Amino acid sequence: MNLEELQKIVYDAGIVGAGGAGFPTHKKFSDKVEQIIVNAAECEPLMMVDHHILECHLQELVDTLNLLCDVMGAGEAIIGIKGKNMHLLDTKVVASLEGTRVKIKEIPDIYPAGDEVVLTYETTGKIIPEGAIPVMVGVMVINVETVFNIYKAVNNSTPVVEKYITIGGDVKEDITILAPVGMKLSDLLASAGYTDLKGKSVVNGGPMMGKLVNLETDVVTKTTKGLLIFPTTHGIIQRMKMPVNTAIKRGSAACCNCTMCSDMCPRHLLGYNFEVHKTVRAATHGDVRDVNSFTQNALCCGCGVCSVIACQQGILPSKIAMEIKGSLARHGLKRQNNIQPDHVRPERASRLVSSNKLIDRLGIRRYVKSHVDAKMDMKFTPSAVYIELKQHVGAPAAPVVNVGDKVSKGQLVAATPVDALGTCMHSSIDGTVTEVNGRFIVISR
Repeated sequence: MNLEELQKIVYDAGIVGAGGAGFPTHKKFSDKVEQIIVNAAECEPLMMVDHHILECHLQELVDTLNLLCDVMGAGEAIIGIKGKNMHLLDTKVVASLEGTRVKIKEIPDIYPAGDEVVLTYETTGKIIPEGAIPVMVGVMVINVETVFNIYKAVNNSTPVVEKYITIGGDVKEDITILAPVGMKLSDLLASAGYTDLKGKSVVNGGPMMGKLVNLETDVVTKTTKGLLIFPTTHGIIQRMKMPVNTAIKRGSAACCNCTMCSDMCPRHLLGYNFEVHKTVRAATHGDVRDVNSFTQNALCCGCGVCSVIACQQGILPSKIAMEIKGSLARHGLKRQNNIQPDHVRPERASRLVSSNKLIDRLGIRRYVKSHVDAKMDMKFTPSAVYIELKQHVGAPAAPVVNVGDKVSKGQLVAATPVDALGTCMHSSIDGTVTEVNGRFIVISR
C-alpha cells in the first residue's frame, strides 16, 4: 500500500480526529513524518474512551502503527500514556514491542498532557514552532480512537458510523458505550438509563474544554467523546455558561495584572511568546495600540488552565482569548511574528498542573469513580439519526442522497471533494432519507 492508497481508504471511511476539532485524518498523512505520536493521555478528568480501547485493542493499534510507519516512512511510533495507566496495557503485547519501531512512552500525569504541543514535547523533546503544525518538526499526532478507526477501515472496510462515548459525572454509574453517529443525545442518554436530568446540565467533552449540550438539537458526532452530567449550579456549568462579555466586564473591574494567567499557561511555559494577561488588559480596557496583545491569541489551545487554576478573580482569561482567536480566524488574520522556542522556560517543572490538583480545583472529586464499565454490547436502535454535514475542520460535506432514498448502514450519504479539506459521511442505520437541510441529513427507520 502506498500513501495515496491509504489516504483514499481513510477519506472514504470518513475518519477524522476522534476528539477535539475533528481534523480530517487523511490530510495529516505525509512522507515528511518522521515520528508518529499516539495521544493516549486522556488528560481531561472523567474521560475513559481511550483507556478502554487501549485495554481491549492494543495489538490492533500496534499493527496499524506499523502500517502507518511503512506507508509514510516514519522511523518510529510512540504511544504517549500516563504512567498511572500502564496497567491497562496487555503485558505480552508490550513485551513484544522491545526493539521495534512502536514504543510506549510514559508521560507525567499533568494537564493538558493531550495538547499536541505539550504531548510532542513530553514524548520527543521537540517544541513545535509558534503557529505551526506538528509535521513542521517531523511529527504527526493522532488519537487512540482514530488509529483504531484506521484499523477497521483498512482491515474491514468499515466507515465511521459509531462513536465511543463515556457517560459520567453526577450519576451512579459511569460507563463507556458505542453509539450510532447521528443519534440525538437526549435519546442516547435515555436509552442508556440516564433519565433523571432535572436540575442538571450535560457537557459534551471534558470538564475543562467541553461544551454545554442542547438536548433538543445536539446529536452524536465523530468528535463526541464524553457526556458528563453535572448539577446546573456546579462551577463547571456556570463557567461554561458565562458570556464572554461578562468575563470582559469582570476583567475591567477586577484584573490586577498579576500575570498569573501567563505564568501558568502551558504553552507559555514551553517557550511560546504568549502572555494572556496582556490580552485581558487590552480587551477589558479597549486598548488596541498593541496589536500583538490580540494576535498572540492564535497560539491559545483553550485548555483553561489560566481560568481554573491561575486566575483568582474569576475572570476566565481563556474565554476572552478563545473569543479573540475565533474572531481572528473568521477575519482571516494571522500572527506574523511567530518564533521557534529553543528551550522551555526554567520554571516549567514547578508549575505543571497535576490531574489531582485539577480534579480538586474543579470540585469533582466526588464524581471520580473507582471503576468505569465498558458496555460496548449495549444496543441502541434510534428511530432516526441526524447526520451532521460538518463534523470536522474544513468544508462541510455535500449530500449525495435525496429525500425518499433508501440507504443502508455504512452507505455514503455526503462527501467533501477529495482535494478540499473535509471528509465523507455515512448512514449509521438502515432507513429512508426523510429530510436534507443545511445542517443534517435525517434518516428514519
